[in-house]
Amino acid sequence: MEAPSAKLKPVFAIVGPDRFLRREALQGILAQAGEDFDHIERVEGATAVLAEVLDGVRTMSLLGSCRVVVVDGADPFITAHRAALERYCAEPAPGGCLILGCNSLPKNTRLYRIINEQNVVIHCEPPKGRAVTAWITARARSVHGKNLGAVAAQALRRQIGDSPGLLDAELGKLSAYVGSRPEIAPEDVSALTGHHREEKVFAITDAISSGDTKTALRHWRQVLATDRAAPARAIAGLAWGVRRLLQAKCDWADGTDLRELARRMYVDPGVLRDRLEGFTIGEFEDQQQDLLSADVAIKTGATTADIGVEKFIVKHSERRRTAHTRRTGNAS
Repeated sequence: MEAPSAKLKPVFAIVGPDRFLRREALQGILAQAGEDFDHIERVEGATAVLAEVLDGVRTMSLLGSCRVVVVDGADPFITAHRAALERYCAEPAPGGCLILGCNSLPKNTRLYRIINEQNVVIHCEPPKGRAVTAWITARARSVHGKNLGAVAAQALRRQIGDSPGLLDAELGKLSAYVGSRPEIAPEDVSALTGHHREEKVFAITDAISSGDTKTALRHWRQVLATDRAAPARAIAGLAWGVRRLLQAKCDWADGTDLRELARRMYVDPGVLRDRLEGFTIGEFEDQQQDLLSADVAIKTGATTADIGVEKFIVKHSERRRTAHTRRTGNAS
């Protein structure tokens, strides 16, 4: 039986230390496949069960299209099941696609050689040194539609660091901030990446993670009272904060030292630990999706920024409060 998709190979390995770049490569694979798949299952390598992963790939689609299983952070999964994965990748199921996202996959390993025979090992190395500034400038133009000069790019790098995911999140926020203006200036970077604005965002997300709806709404209303432009850039600001925490959570799960993450984010390690433990990776991703939906609703006139943010706060803080109540067995 032939594979139902000519565009999706049976196995991909996406290799690189940065999860943001791995997600970008994954989106490229899926975009190229178009409508040739009907189901995507995503699992974390640290908790993935081999039998469930392979059953997911082998299960035939009733629609005749391809089923995709993505194992990200797959390094511990590969270490634990290397021999079984070598056997599977040598004779993969024709109706499925297994995508392994990992920090490293040495070229001298048998698994690498087996996967590479089909030319489906994708390397995602983050830019380094001077290339980081060039990457920021190119990303601003190609993805966010804004011109960003070298001075502004260097200022952004000083404030945020070299993480592509965090830099892209900040570019998204800056793009929303400047509106129809074609260029992001150095003063825009200075205005939006300061510590004070960052703490406003994290005060809201901290309250949400505690399930404290009232405090989260109070912080949001304080932002509105002190910043007339807040409604216009609220979604971008919150999305930026969630994106930073998601990136840090993923890096921490991949083994990055908490103190190093805290240094990058200019925060106490204990405070960062509390923020990262407040949500799972899946919950952070759900928040991103809800903020995207709210942004679309605002831009199409279906709601206002004020209402969109308040709904977001209520939904996710109440979800955390409910989860806490179930764990402790106590009503709050």
